[in-house]
Amino acid sequence: MNIELLADHSESIPMLADWYISEWEPYYGVNGPGNARADLESRRNRDQIPLGFVAAEGGELYGIAALDLDEATGLTPSVVGLFVAPSQRGRGIATALLESAGFLAKRLGHSRLYVSTAVLGGLLIRVGWRSIGETEFLNKEQGSIYVRDL
Repeated sequence: MNIELLADHSESIPMLADWYISEWEPYYGVNGPGNARADLESRRNRDQIPLGFVAAEGGELYGIAALDLDEATGLTPSVVGLFVAPSQRGRGIATALLESAGFLAKRLGHSRLYVSTAVLGGLLIRVGWRSIGETEFLNKEQGSIYVRDL
């Protein structure tokens, strides 16, 4: 499996937008405030944030994440939009995307990386992140904020 820039997979944005809509329907769905396709389009950069990247193998995409401003916390660079296809979960893809996020952020001159989540806390702690606080997401769900020094 390779981690590749979203800019090299622009043709997949409609499929990735469908992933986002199905996973985060209250935000990206018909009545939500978000626009999955616009968010993904904005992340097609190569050398600046927002910067999207995908887990790919043999022409298939298995997951996606991005470095961007986290609207819930105001922290940047943050890992946002981390999604792994349900059939591919448990294979280390989220971990690979998180590792790549750190590499890309460091390459762009950052010394810290953030993520806010309500579901990935256990994974983040296992791979070296530390909790630094709590946040409330736009959907009013509570989550935790994590940081990793690069």
